[in-house]
Amino acid sequence: MRDLYEVLGVAKDADQASIRTAFKKLARRYHPDVSQEADAERTFKEVNAAYQVLSDEQKRTWYDEFGEDSLRPGFDADRARMYRQAGRAGGFNPFAGSAGDGVSLDELFGSMFGGGGGGGGGPGFRSGWDGPVTARRRGPDMETQVEIDLLTAVHGGEVLVGLRRPESCASCQGQGGTEPRECLRCHGTGRARQSRFGMQAMVLCEECAGSGSSFAQECPVCAGSGRTMIQRRLKLRVPPGVGDGQVLRLRGLGGEGRRGGPAGNLLVSVQVRPHPVLQRKGHDLEIEVPITIREALEGARVTVPTPDGEVKLRVPPGARNGQRLRLKGRGLPRSNGERGHLYVVLRPVVPITDDPQALELASQLDAFHGADVRADLQL
Repeated sequence: MRDLYEVLGVAKDADQASIRTAFKKLARRYHPDVSQEADAERTFKEVNAAYQVLSDEQKRTWYDEFGEDSLRPGFDADRARMYRQAGRAGGFNPFAGSAGDGVSLDELFGSMFGGGGGGGGGPGFRSGWDGPVTARRRGPDMETQVEIDLLTAVHGGEVLVGLRRPESCASCQGQGGTEPRECLRCHGTGRARQSRFGMQAMVLCEECAGSGSSFAQECPVCAGSGRTMIQRRLKLRVPPGVGDGQVLRLRGLGGEGRRGGPAGNLLVSVQVRPHPVLQRKGHDLEIEVPITIREALEGARVTVPTPDGEVKLRVPPGARNGQRLRLKGRGLPRSNGERGHLYVVLRPVVPITDDPQALELASQLDAFHGADVRADLQL
């Protein structure tokens, strides 16, 4: 399989806007309904599959870490890390037979991808457990959402994020219980021999979950796991120009690691609330500004609110309804540091009145149209 970044023609550190732009360009080129190129349908499917992965922050994280393996159905990142770390440490040999010191192939792939002969976890695994207690384990990634207003998206700022994440149990200081002793089943090795499909293999001890020890009394708070879920409120720095639906990856702010392992990452999905006056158009903003009939006819200088404060804008004589004027650099920041623009849409307002003098003036104005204003209106 080709590298997904190569398929879309983007760098591995490309932001979501660049990935989306590259996909749209290739999709227009290779869509089977419009493309005349050979293998257009196959190429379009390849481009679409690459975009489905790289546009999803979680799938992209797994792809960056595990490559093509992460695309297999039922892929389990935590168990994949467990086997990879165990392999580096020389703890497991997945090709060992009855005399070896490893696990069976179906145990390896069944556990990594949530299927296979071993079922969705297999012997030696606790439900939701993430590896041998004795191993130095990276903490799990956590996901949460935060809602911000449009002005915070423009300038950036700090917001509070609430989440529940696993941390060391305060009751047992992360030990899981009292009076640790050697596991009677595996005799402290953390692994036990098991017969599967007529073959002998060494697997994680089901009794002690691979720790090699048990407790005289498990901690009642964490049920022996050494961790509990804690509610936290964290300060998040939102960068200027963040988009609605964009996912921010905060390294080391996810679940706490095990046995000195590093913490996981925190993935924060940003939702931007609609603004009552400003409309976002990519990196540009748009605002509708009412003006009087006189201001539209003879021109004027009017005050317009912007994300950076009020400015005076010159309305040209003869301004039309819907005419757009540009205020440069008053939009959202781009990746190159430049800012988009603020577009002002002029809306001449007719006074609401039945005063005879106003109606007489309106009749006089009609004479200046010179032609039927609806002459070009047809279906």
